[in-house]
Amino acid sequence: MPRLRPSWQPGFLVPVLLAAMLITDVALRLALQTARISYRVWEGTRRFGAEAPFYPNVRYDRPRVYGNLAATGNLREFRQYHRVVFTSDSLGYHNPPDLAARGGVAALLFGRSFSAGTEVNDNETLSAHLTRLSGRPVYNAAPGNPVPTHVAELAGRLGMDGGVVILEHLESTDAPPIESVRARPVSAQCRRLLGPWSTPSACAAFAERARRLRVSPLAVFATRGYRRLQDDRWLPNAAASLVVRERLANGREMLFWPGAERLPPAERRSNAAVVRHATWLAARLALQRRDLLVVLVPEKYTVYGPLLEREGARRAAEETAASLDRLEQQLRERRIPVVNATGPLRAAARTSLAHDTYVYWLDDTHWNAAGVRVTAEAVAPELDRLWARQRRLPPR
Repeated sequence: MPRLRPSWQPGFLVPVLLAAMLITDVALRLALQTARISYRVWEGTRRFGAEAPFYPNVRYDRPRVYGNLAATGNLREFRQYHRVVFTSDSLGYHNPPDLAARGGVAALLFGRSFSAGTEVNDNETLSAHLTRLSGRPVYNAAPGNPVPTHVAELAGRLGMDGGVVILEHLESTDAPPIESVRARPVSAQCRRLLGPWSTPSACAAFAERARRLRVSPLAVFATRGYRRLQDDRWLPNAAASLVVRERLANGREMLFWPGAERLPPAERRSNAAVVRHATWLAARLALQRRDLLVVLVPEKYTVYGPLLEREGARRAAEETAASLDRLEQQLRERRIPVVNATGPLRAAARTSLAHDTYVYWLDDTHWNAAGVRVTAEAVAPELDRLWARQRRLPPR
């Protein structure tokens, strides 16, 4: 039989290179955790499709995290490096590790990534600020929707009798679906594949293996190397067009998603679905003797629009701010407690601009610790009012 001899011919080199890449890819998938190759908390800890948003009992401590807009646009000069310390509890939520075991929770916070606090440290999240300001534990159940059965189940585990459900509604998002029972896709998939062996530990191991198979460290490293060459010197940076660079009144540039002024009026978001969902949810939570508090959170563009040099950007920001004002009024007409954070965040952004400080990250869509604090200070009085009203209610 012919012997395999080393050669510089393609017929020898190509199979060897492919085999080496396959072996390297498999080895890296087994050896490296996702957190080691991520640049944001969301990538390293998020448990997509699971009952809880994050992997339980995780500590993510990275000294050089930067924003999603700088990453999307491949704009290295805009990266605003900062340290993030993120800890999840035993249930898979961004809370102090012992909060679920202590119990006595007075409020549950649901919403999007703004409430989840993946861009700030453990003590800088919205729930952490509300806990300090009110003196009562506020449990961070974000990101997630307050499905009534899930609220009742989570409240029971946390020892919350009555209490308040806080729903963060981000300006650019649709209303959550109206559903009484939350679907559990990963649990169902695990039971279907593993059958009688679908124990909690087996399903956890299955989810971990599935996550590692989805993420290829070799592909991540190759992509990063290629994007380093896309610096408009060696190669054109095609990703730069995916984000918008706007100049503030103090001369500093800030990154945004493509501006709202590009949408014609007919395509602007309607508030009807949000009002309908909030009305339904408030009624369902009232059956559990819980109050709903809606917190309207503006996008970065709406907050900083009045402070931008370009007139078209300022005009579009006023339209989105007016839409949030209308939504606030519509919710109040239905007697749903609501806090609109647009005004406080705009005022803080205007005041801090002269000192070159900000309430949103320059290179990210999310607010920073200062923005979270401003919002918490606006929400805390309404939260105290709802707790005081519940104390006056007669017992069941």
